[in-house]
Amino acid sequence: MGDMGRMLSSKALVPRAEPRAGLRPAPAQVAVAPAPVPLPAGRETIRDQAEIQNPLRKIAFYAGLGFLFVRLSEVSNLLLFYTHVNFYLLYLFAPLAILGTLTTGGLARTFRQNAAKYWVAFFAWMILATPFSFWKGDSVSLILNYGRVQLAMLFVVGGLAMTWKEIRLIFYTIAVAAVANLATAHLFTKLDEGGRITMDASGSIGNSNDLGAHLLLVMPFLLFVILDRTRNAFLRISLLPLVAYGVWVVLGTGSRGCMIALVAMFLFALWRASPGQRAAILVVGVVLAVSIPLLLRGSILIRLGSLFSENHEQTAEADQSSAQREYLLKKSLLYTFQHPIFGVGPGQFPNFEGNQQAAEGKHGAWKVTHNFVTQVSSECGIPALLFMMMSLGSAVLLVNRTYRQARRKGFNDIANACFCYQLGLVGYLGSVIFLAHAYHYYLPTMVGLAIAMSMIGMRQMAAQEKTRVAAAPSMPFAMR
Repeated sequence: MGDMGRMLSSKALVPRAEPRAGLRPAPAQVAVAPAPVPLPAGRETIRDQAEIQNPLRKIAFYAGLGFLFVRLSEVSNLLLFYTHVNFYLLYLFAPLAILGTLTTGGLARTFRQNAAKYWVAFFAWMILATPFSFWKGDSVSLILNYGRVQLAMLFVVGGLAMTWKEIRLIFYTIAVAAVANLATAHLFTKLDEGGRITMDASGSIGNSNDLGAHLLLVMPFLLFVILDRTRNAFLRISLLPLVAYGVWVVLGTGSRGCMIALVAMFLFALWRASPGQRAAILVVGVVLAVSIPLLLRGSILIRLGSLFSENHEQTAEADQSSAQREYLLKKSLLYTFQHPIFGVGPGQFPNFEGNQQAAEGKHGAWKVTHNFVTQVSSECGIPALLFMMMSLGSAVLLVNRTYRQARRKGFNDIANACFCYQLGLVGYLGSVIFLAHAYHYYLPTMVGLAIAMSMIGMRQMAAQEKTRVAAAPSMPFAMR
């Protein structure tokens, strides 16, 4: 119980900050920052302060939360599958959120960070690559869909939030979407021929691998709720079995890429933790490692174990899958070096590979690359890949800088948010290195969230530090 208590504490991932010399702790009632948070001096101060109070921005922000929830929860696809009626839930939220982003300065706020500029440069290069595409019409359709729906998430998430309370609402929205995903997995899943968990009813996460990657992204936001001491203790404790169930579902998909990503998340958490926290994390890890495999089907254990097993009779399906992925990886690297500037066209690797093989009298795979990195390089060119990597790297640096400052100064809520964000990104990137997710909405959403939480987190800390200094009593002249 001692370890469990430490894991539930909001300080579970943040060492206690040392008090600054010459300052006495402020009274408890002074430590709460007023709302709205005062902004530091700067060229954007006046407009930002006005937009914080702007009711249109607030309405657009809540529409953005609805937009985000509908995307992550996959509720639209679930309703469509079981009712055969399209409720067009995205149209209830997306137009208002996007319009509010454009009219209340959200676009400009997002572009204050290079991460957004690099991602837009990636999209611009996709457009430049389209005239050189193997199938121009199909690439144009992909470009239009990406710019209209996927790219919009970068600015909706990155530009509408302006206070730390709103960042917390984004985290809670993703956490609620995670609960919806796990409920869907419990109620509406089926098993494929190999015993892997899959879903017909949930659109883009119906595939086993996609479901696992999706859960690895959203489940760390449940951890943020668990670490939030402002929430009811019963609620926080009740989420722990839900997280354990989520890990079981991820492993139940039989995705070896997701299993590798889970290990990466575990190692990342150990790296970030203090010595005492590492002990608690190790205990939880051992419990999950021992108990969950006992609940998995034998076929799934064999498939996951094929990473280490040489029994080809038992792992024939997994070996065949690995061989095909290796073939696709080699082909995507070949096309990258044959078409290094503009690639074979956005979304055109399967068509290009299939037709090339047919022209040589061979049977093509006609499948995606199963690697989001070579998907970009082979379809859009090396410059597009560089822009994407620079955007993701910039986003990671923003959040890491905010995390370090929050941890050093004792802003536990901000530090925990940064940690959970990083944990989700580690899990997602670790899994999609084996998936073709380059044109999904996940990555621009995470880049936008990094921009918003970094700028607002820094502002929040500066404002609260100013409040602490102002509240601290002055020392007598003789004691100076």
